[in-house]
Amino acid sequence: MKFGWRSLNSGVFVITLIGIFVLTVLAADSLPWRWDWTEDTIHSLSEQTEKTLHGLDEEVKVYAFTDSSEGGNQVERLLRAYQKETDQLKVETVDPVKEPSLAKKYGVSGMNTVVFVKGDKQEKVDPMQLFVPGTQGDSYGFKGEEAFTQAILNLTADQKPVVYILQGHGEIPFNKLQGLRDSLEGEGNEVKELNLAEKNGIPHDADILMMAGPTSDLSQKEAKMIQTFIKDGGQFFAAFAPAEGMDDWKQIPKVLETWGVQLGNDVVIDPKRGYYGDPLTPIPQYNNHKITSELEERNMVAVMPRATGLQVEEEKEVEKLLETSGSSFGETDWESEELSTKPSKKDHQGPITLGVAVDEEKKKHGRAVIFGSASMLTGNVFQAQGNRDLVLNSFGWLSKDAQNVTIRPVEKKVKQVYVSAGDARIIFFGTVIVLPLLFLVSGLMIWWRRRRA
Repeated sequence: MKFGWRSLNSGVFVITLIGIFVLTVLAADSLPWRWDWTEDTIHSLSEQTEKTLHGLDEEVKVYAFTDSSEGGNQVERLLRAYQKETDQLKVETVDPVKEPSLAKKYGVSGMNTVVFVKGDKQEKVDPMQLFVPGTQGDSYGFKGEEAFTQAILNLTADQKPVVYILQGHGEIPFNKLQGLRDSLEGEGNEVKELNLAEKNGIPHDADILMMAGPTSDLSQKEAKMIQTFIKDGGQFFAAFAPAEGMDDWKQIPKVLETWGVQLGNDVVIDPKRGYYGDPLTPIPQYNNHKITSELEERNMVAVMPRATGLQVEEEKEVEKLLETSGSSFGETDWESEELSTKPSKKDHQGPITLGVAVDEEKKKHGRAVIFGSASMLTGNVFQAQGNRDLVLNSFGWLSKDAQNVTIRPVEKKVKQVYVSAGDARIIFFGTVIVLPLLFLVSGLMIWWRRRRA
């Protein structure tokens, strides 16, 4: 009978303990207070996000098309954290398989896509915007907070920056820049096509003018349009590639002279730092700048296929963003049938500049970002390594937009501890031999005493 009461008491104690634990978890989830005990405060919202959420004065509906993966769980946890900061955010988790009409309505084609809706305006955040390669092996960084806060700001903004992409000079076709256009629109920009031959000037709503891989020169009238736009404070983004007859161009060089930049008219070859060993696809090194600092920190390289060098006038206010290794060179006879991996006397010696940023604030000219590879803007190359972020960072810097959100990705880091051989032996004997023996001896002593009693 004594044994029965003892078992009953133990059972009641265990059930009570489990009940207290469950109630504590449920209460903790419903309470408004949160504590983040992680070293890097990865579970805390940034001040920028909290300010944005507290400033919402109209309801924003959120449709989260998530799955049961870790990525989907991260999305849902983050949205719950957002809801704790404001009553204006209404979140609905949606299974696109069970509700295909809703997925079709918002153009959702993949899991872990989140759509923010305010009135007749909507912002879609794709998985590509949420997850980036991590800094440790197969890890990944979660950029959900940056993407969600940017989406909310885009919904509440009165006006979006307008980017015009030039056409008419053999540039990369507008429809071949779909990935870039989607990414720019996801960052809150409006993207339009522009053929200057059809206009009397650059449209008044233009904030940024983009030129991507021209293969022929501008007309004199077009060059003057662009120069006027720049002098009036317009922003300029350009990416070039080696093109036949580039030496004979007159008008594009005049535009670039505004910032003291010249085209090398060469093909850059880097035997030391090539993408997967390809010397014709250089991986340049970053110089310190707001555009490149995060990429360098995260070890996300720029991949620059079929690049041409940029030459810079030292007296100009030009900051070099990307430079190849000292072993590189610019092949000037690049139209020959075979390209040599050894430089000749006519070639441009490395390191070679492949990206620059210019901000002549004193002259009240617009900013400019210029790259020596147009291929980095297209297809899979745009998604390779740090290319996408490099381009988007450039547009964010050009726009000078306070609405542009930059929040460091959340990454679960593996902390490594290095111990000496002696310490390793102590840990092994202590945990594998000594501790189990202590428990065994203690158990035997208790058993012996109870038996004697």
